[in-house]
Amino acid sequence: MPQYLAAVVYRCLVAGVRTGKPDIQVQWHNAENKQSVQETIAAQKYQSYKNSDGETVTWELVEIFAIEPFAPKHSGEEVIGFIASTQELGELS
Repeated sequence: MPQYLAAVVYRCLVAGVRTGKPDIQVQWHNAENKQSVQETIAAQKYQSYKNSDGETVTWELVEIFAIEPFAPKHSGEEVIGFIASTQELGELS
């Protein structure tokens, strides 16, 4: 089965308030195609839990920056990347 890497951004909310610290992840997926990776990511429920102060912490999907086939051939080779302005990155939080 083909393998893909996805650059995905999640936003953290504590007690419903944005923290200003986006979580940018690179996720590895076995999937038939890019569309199925996108659907899998979009279908995931938010991660939520209570912190030590009893507040609900929630990580919500903000954006999928890139989905690329994962087939590295050389050490140090770029396997996934995206270009974003500082304004775009600032708006993620």
